[in-house]
Amino acid sequence: MEKRNCIFFLPYPLERTGNRARQLRPRKMLEAFRAIGYKIYTIHGYAEQRKHKIWKLKKMIEEGTKFDFMYAECNTEPLRLSEPNHLPMHPGLDFGFFRYLKEKGIPIGLFYCDIYWKFPVYREAVSGIKYRMAIHEYQRDLKEYEKYLTRFYVPDLKMCDYIGREKITALAEALPPGADETDVPEHSDKGRVFHDKPLEIFYVGGILNHYRIDTLLAAAKELEDVRITICCRKEEWEKKKAELEPLLSERVEIIHKNEDELAPYYEKADIGSLLFENGEYWGLAQPVKAYEYLANELPVLVTADTAIGRFVESVGYGWSIPCEENAIRGQLLSIMADPEQLDYRRALARENKTAHLWTARASQVVQGLLGSNKN
Repeated sequence: MEKRNCIFFLPYPLERTGNRARQLRPRKMLEAFRAIGYKIYTIHGYAEQRKHKIWKLKKMIEEGTKFDFMYAECNTEPLRLSEPNHLPMHPGLDFGFFRYLKEKGIPIGLFYCDIYWKFPVYREAVSGIKYRMAIHEYQRDLKEYEKYLTRFYVPDLKMCDYIGREKITALAEALPPGADETDVPEHSDKGRVFHDKPLEIFYVGGILNHYRIDTLLAAAKELEDVRITICCRKEEWEKKKAELEPLLSERVEIIHKNEDELAPYYEKADIGSLLFENGEYWGLAQPVKAYEYLANELPVLVTADTAIGRFVESVGYGWSIPCEENAIRGQLLSIMADPEQLDYRRALARENKTAHLWTARASQVVQGLLGSNKN
């Protein structure tokens, strides 16, 4: 089958390794477009690098190469300030390119990853002229996106309420993270007794700031039939070790593993944890780990009244509860009293996970942008 062409745009260097969202998501989307049959021309790096790639691409287009669409991901910073020195070194480069593509009839979909700048915490972190300049640039970006985009992708549609621009809302479509396809052996908890085999909880991710791993540890500390494995970055553990040590026991294991080393831990686990402190900003988060738990058919405990809590509820593969010690302990006791509910949650994960793979996200982009191009 002949491959079709698309453009992949990223206003910073594309990293081949790293598991932070800024590194992981574009890499996974790039792989997913390839997996569904696309040949990709990538435009990434800082402005000087992008300038040369854009020049070459325009030459290809003028010589007759056809591109179905461009998929772009923005930075957490404004587009013109996505430089190491945070200055607009090539101010007209990117939106001039966007305009060129629109004139050529090539639809553009852009993933807008974050609206940190809309919250008071950003005003506290950035002050004076830097703050005013950044806000001006964020607003400018949105005005330009309104002109040139076919789809404005966001992790969760509630982000548009904070952006507050009607045209952006009209272009918006949810494009949360995905996961890699995973082969998971079937097993059953029918008739299980937890004194014989403890309830295994697995958490992988950050442990700083809003991540309330302390609340999970406190809730499970007196439950002798519960074991917890926490996989986190070594440097984060060193920062939190003194604070968390009083909550540890021989039933808690701390590990520092890479993504490709986690399969045995997923296989051993009964449930995953995605409990974090709720708040106006963090309540919009769509952690990649939620989808990796889903792909591994791992039922999950998640914070209620959050974007990811609503997702877990919609699929049914976990429990959406307050991130409070008593609520967590009560839910764990409920699971141990009725272990067959684990089978039920795993079955729902198995039925639904294919719709949330990275390849499904790439196919969604193709369908949306090509459909729009035909209209």
